[in-house]
This record gives sequence, structure tokens and C-alpha cells, in this order.
Amino acid sequence: MGRAGGDVIGRWAPGAAGAALIFLACAGPSPDGTAEARGEIAGEPLTPAVDARYLTHLLFTSDDGTAFIGSFDQTAEGEDLRFDYDVRLANGDAWRSLVLTRDTVSVARAAWRLLPTPTMAVRVGDAGQVVSLLFSEPEGEGTDPVRLVAGEEVSVWTGPTGQRESLGMAALRMGGRAVPGILFFRRAARALSIPVASTDGRTFVFADSLGNGLVVHAGTIGQPAVAHTWLHGVEAAWGEVTLEAPDPGRAGGSAAAWRFEISGTTVRGSFRPLMSEDPGDGPLIRMEATVYVGTEVLHFNGFTATLPSP
Repeated sequence: MGRAGGDVIGRWAPGAAGAALIFLACAGPSPDGTAEARGEIAGEPLTPAVDARYLTHLLFTSDDGTAFIGSFDQTAEGEDLRFDYDVRLANGDAWRSLVLTRDTVSVARAAWRLLPTPTMAVRVGDAGQVVSLLFSEPEGEGTDPVRLVAGEEVSVWTGPTGQRESLGMAALRMGGRAVPGILFFRRAARALSIPVASTDGRTFVFADSLGNGLVVHAGTIGQPAVAHTWLHGVEAAWGEVTLEAPDPGRAGGSAAAWRFEISGTTVRGSFRPLMSEDPGDGPLIRMEATVYVGTEVLHFNGFTATLPSP
């Protein structure tokens, strides 16, 4: 239905700073596929080659409005690894926290690897990818555990500053049921000696009841909006995307909607906050989307989040 992902990746070819980001994201020994409970992985040498900051983001959404975001911020400096984790789930009227923790531990060479916490267990695959995250409430809370299970990746690409990004299938298991949806993954890194290359950017993630998915990056200074689509089993990447923010001088109705269009195609649509959401410029806003593909109309649920650069 359009250009292959390589076309967009070609436009995103990073410069020297981006090349350093790619190198850092891939540095370290090959992960061993260990399922981590709540302890360190044995056998990994200490002290990475460079001091660096690593950012991992996981954004999950389902057509029923269930939403999940995990932000994992890790900085290796000297023999210390400082981490700041913020994980939230929306399964009803509001977001609730699953993990909110900040600590400093001894650094392992694979400093990009997600660490378990007292309420989060991590399982990784043989290529170091996140297979699942299991969240349990503090003792005595009495709430059923939540598990995010990553499935097949349908699209993998390199972002505008060299970060690894992907779109894939996933499920959230909670309360005795599995909620299927779409998972957006991003991992980026930066040597602390390199200045920050870009500013925070807004990302939109949507899923529908047919298994379709949509990711749109609003872009930052010097970087235009881009999109990745998974429609009827076909993935595509798009670099000629027009994205118009809501009119700040008006409230409600069409003025509250973001509008987007992919140049040279019949794909267009709009995103608007749910009735229960504050349409202000918050970091997390749950949304619904109407997407037109020619004469076909698709209805999505999802959310938008402001994602920082490392």
C-alpha cells in the first residue's frame, strides 16, 4: 500500500551522534536468555566501556482502551548504575502506578538491561529482548498481578537519532483474562560525553479490534512527523506525514483533535482525547482515533505520551 520502511530509514540516516547511539545500544556481551526474578544475572563483568545513559520505553494499547507505559531510565557512571523506573496502567477511568522507583546499584556491563524491582520481575530472550514483565502489588494489597507479554514483532526500524524501535503484538494478562493489543518498543542510548541531540517528542500509539496498529511520532526541532502502520497484515513506514496540533485558542469539538495525513496516499485521520481525559498538554493522554484508508473507516483506541531523548 505504500513505500517500504527502508525509504523512511534512509531519510533518517543519523550523523556522528546517531552512530554513537547505535554503537552504545548494541554494546555489551550477548544476553544469555536468563529469566530474571529479583536478582542480578551472574557472570557479567562489571564496568561498561563508557559512561552512558540508556532509555527504554514500552507503550501498549488495546482496542478496549487498556493502556500501559513503561519508562526505564538508566545511567551508568563509574561503578554506579542509577535507575529511575515509572510504569503505569490505565484499565478504567484513570492511570495507576505499577512501579515508581529510583535507586543506585553496582553497574553491570550490560547496563542497558532492565533490572527487576521488588514489585517487577523481568524475563528476557536469547537476543536480550524483553519477553515479559510481571508486576505484583506490595504485600497485603490483594490485587491480582499484571503481566505484559510481548509477541511477534511486525516491524523494526531505526529512529531519527539512532534508537531501535519496533511495533509488535502483545497481551496484558490481568484478572484472569488476556487483553490483546499493540506494543511499541524504543531503546536509545547516549554517551554522557555527547550533548543531548534532540528534545522530547510526542508519540501516538493506537490499536483497533481487527489487530491493526498505528504509531505516529509528532517530531521535534529538525525532525518531521513520521508514522508506522500495521494495517490488514501489511506494515509500512512513512516519512511524509502532516500532523496538525489542536487549535490552542479553542476548546472542544474539532478544535481538540490532532489531524494527520500521509502524503501521496489516501491515509488520513484525526486523534482526540477521550471524554474522561483532560485535553491539556499533559504527558499522558488517552485518545481515540478515526483513520480513513480510501473509503474504509477504522476506529482505534490508544494514547499519546511525551518521550524524552537520553
